[in-house]
Amino acid sequence: MIRINDDWIIDVDEYNYTLKHNLHRTTNRKLKDGTVKTEEVYESVGFYSTAEKAFERLHEEIIRDRLKGASHTLETACRAIREATAEWRELMEKAVGE
Repeated sequence: MIRINDDWIIDVDEYNYTLKHNLHRTTNRKLKDGTVKTEEVYESVGFYSTAEKAFERLHEEIIRDRLKGASHTLETACRAIREATAEWRELMEKAVGE
């Protein structure tokens, strides 16, 4: 698993990369030994063949989050896209240590 921040992870298995959004809820799961494990609840956003494609989709999701729920002029939409892109770049730079 790649933890991007508190809102996003990329789950990795032998077949694909799954971009997941944290719903900021928890659920309790009973294990075979009878103990209860509390887990965060994630929504799968998409499945990708490469990590690059998963990170590209994350970029689109950050932009979409900035634009949804409001009416925008072209100017405010462009500003929101620039801010979302800056946020995504900051996440990527932090991840690779640059």
